[in-house]
Amino acid sequence: MEYTKSLLTIEDPNNLHLCFELDDKTYAINAKNVLEVTTLPMINEPQKLPECIVGILNYNDLFINVFDIRKVFDLPSKNYELSNKVIIMKGDESLFAMIVDQVSEFFTAQPANVQRVMGENFNNIVRTFYKIDEKIINIIDVEKLEDTVKKVHFEKNTTSYSELFPKDEESLCIMQRRSKEIAKSPILALDADFYGRNQYIIFTINKHKYCIYSLFVKELITLKNYPVTKIPFTPDFVEGIVNLKGNFYTVIDLKKFIGLDCDSKSEINPESKIIVIESSELKIAFLTDEINDIINISPEVINNKNDMKLDKLYIQAEAYIDDKVYNILNIDKLINDERLYVDNSSQ
Repeated sequence: MEYTKSLLTIEDPNNLHLCFELDDKTYAINAKNVLEVTTLPMINEPQKLPECIVGILNYNDLFINVFDIRKVFDLPSKNYELSNKVIIMKGDESLFAMIVDQVSEFFTAQPANVQRVMGENFNNIVRTFYKIDEKIINIIDVEKLEDTVKKVHFEKNTTSYSELFPKDEESLCIMQRRSKEIAKSPILALDADFYGRNQYIIFTINKHKYCIYSLFVKELITLKNYPVTKIPFTPDFVEGIVNLKGNFYTVIDLKKFIGLDCDSKSEINPESKIIVIESSELKIAFLTDEINDIINISPEVINNKNDMKLDKLYIQAEAYIDDKVYNILNIDKLINDERLYVDNSSQ
């Protein structure tokens, strides 16, 4: 068999789209423009803003405009709920965000099936649509959207956006907490000075300690503001994809992939942590039960194994530290596993 194409990498990222809902209609934007999707935070509202701009959001120490897409489409105003989603995007010249009802799914648009909308509509923001079964998905032109928002003048604002937000104390606390999380994304950064020849990331799965050599690790991420989106027709060890700074990574449940005996697979929640792997072949991240520590492991305490049973579990070696055993993963073997690739032999 010839395995040359990644099963878990989008064939053409330019055709991957993120769907969102407004009332009973579905819209989509090109995923390459999406930086992050989060739930409704507290948004600062200066005194004077253009008509469609809800307020200002601190995103990674950058202040960006947040607009209500309903206003752009001339739809009736609607009270916001804690479940509303905010899509943070990058345009050609700026970062901005929009409030939508819900974010639903990703899909890959086949260019031949994208159809053009006839006539003028909303400054030509929606110029094409895509049909999946009986569902019509209106595709937003992000460049046109950015131009429309930039051209809005400081005319009299007829919408009091502050009145649309939840007012109860519990909701205010939740939105405030979300704003703080967005201001500085919860990334466990690995400084360049950290990387060393003997540095390892220690994590737990199924109550066992595992290690990954630090040079294989790109980032350690807490999933508070990074929703994992399910992908249909993928192996059961694939939890979905996550958007990290505009790059899409496939999240793999190591318990399932390695074949550990366990009653259930890992459950993803806002406190779940993933290890993003640095690889030229794949964009993948490993879901863990817990990331425990970053430590130096001397070669003297590492016992390389020639054990078929351990090899099947992707364990390259064992380290003995303070009477504890740490399993060192064989990342080379793991990322070259044929299950992560499409069989091209029949093509």
